[in-house]
Amino acid sequence: MAEETPKKTPRKPDPTTQLLNEVKAELKAIGDWTVNDLPTYKAVHYDSRARAWGRHYADHGRIDGLLLSLAFEALSSLNPAERRLSLVQLAAASLAAIEKLDGGK
Repeated sequence: MAEETPKKTPRKPDPTTQLLNEVKAELKAIGDWTVNDLPTYKAVHYDSRARAWGRHYADHGRIDGLLLSLAFEALSSLNPAERRLSLVQLAAASLAAIEKLDGGK
């Protein structure tokens, strides 16, 4: 009689992979949109909001100041490469905040 090999249990994805899968699902739900250039006057306004929220984050160290300063920084960037970097920073901070909410599961 042949020996049975134990069945392997499927590997559970790591928390970051699970989180990225959730984000991808949300992106599908959002749908398509355009990324238009912003008028300079709006970029200037968003830049002032980014600085204000940056000061708030420096003073209080809370998530609202961090996320809002990064979001306004992304909106104030007229250069596509700078905007992309700011959006990556915003996404990273958002993912880190979700991981803290999940308790490092």
